Amino acid sequence: MTIEVIDHHIVYENPHPQNRSRHGYFPGLVQLPSGDLLAMFVVGEAFEAADITTVVSRSSDGGRTWMLEGPIHEKAPDHRHAADFMKPTLLRDGTLLATGYRFHRTDQEQLVANSETDGVRPGDNLYCHSSDEGRSWTRPQVMPRAWPEMIEASGSAIELCSGSILGCGSLFPLWDGSNPSGKNGVLFRSEDGGHTWDDSARLFVGLPDGCAPSEPRVCEMTADRVVALAWTSNHKAGVNLPNHAAVSHDGGATWSTPMNTGVAAQASGLIHWRGDLLLTVHSHREGEEIGVFVRVIDFSDDEWKVVEAVNVWDNAPAMQVGNYATMGTNLRFGQPSLLRLEGDEVLATHWAIEEGQGRIRSHRLRVRA
Repeated sequence: MTIEVIDHHIVYENPHPQNRSRHGYFPGLVQLPSGDLLAMFVVGEAFEAADITTVVSRSSDGGRTWMLEGPIHEKAPDHRHAADFMKPTLLRDGTLLATGYRFHRTDQEQLVANSETDGVRPGDNLYCHSSDEGRSWTRPQVMPRAWPEMIEASGSAIELCSGSILGCGSLFPLWDGSNPSGKNGVLFRSEDGGHTWDDSARLFVGLPDGCAPSEPRVCEMTADRVVALAWTSNHKAGVNLPNHAAVSHDGGATWSTPMNTGVAAQASGLIHWRGDLLLTVHSHREGEEIGVFVRVIDFSDDEWKVVEAVNVWDNAPAMQVGNYATMGTNLRFGQPSLLRLEGDEVLATHWAIEEGQGRIRSHRLRVRA
């Protein structure tokens, strides 16, 4: 297998940084039935700014150029300081589903993270729909939760072959730093197109003591064989472990004990390529090799075997980010994801601070046997 970097593109950058501070973070992409690509990401004046909100951008030339269309909703007066973060999923009936979360703040000076406890502010998990390829959206609805902690639903949900919709996330610590529900991942499921949800299932149970799965991602390989991948860290110690993976053979109802992949990365993503092969993307922020790496993984017999690895972007310094309190000041790139295009082409997308700006970047790849 070979991974070839074909081209690089800018999905979003501030067109007039000399006039107004606007940064882009946390992208998610889908390809629409029309052939257009739709990107959702957040834009705001700083990483934890109260004016951050989710926006839509569209490409009609396969991701080479983009047109920013604006926010998916207007913030309600009682949530005008609540930063929201949403990611898109294309369902088989052509509907777009967006899932995510928002933090509650009473004024714009309040920080999201508590530097003394590493907890975060309370908030809501959200979902909304579009029936016109993302040109208009229903108002975000609050997803009922079984947990006092908010779910860090930072990735796109997926639709299984069965029609079930799965999303996942870690459990944010409460403002006092506690996790009364445990340091596990949570799976939220819908059987009706994303209108009602059940978040009772857990995943990444059994990580090393004190460790939590941050920003988990899931993909379905074959019917009901679902693989999850997570950034694994001990927040209190400020230490990152290699990415861990888990597998389910019953559509997410039960999960294997997490396995150490040996990949010393943080925020990551994955898609099914073909057969027993996965395509994964990882943020490497520590050590000697820094950047966004794409890998081909042979997952035969539910074992993690790296076939090929390529660094597709390395314009960042090394840094250590092992807890929420330091993310706003230390993070320089992250939340990578993959979108399969026609044939053997793939877009790898992530955010990055370059020249003082928060940009959304994509890298066009060709993956060949």
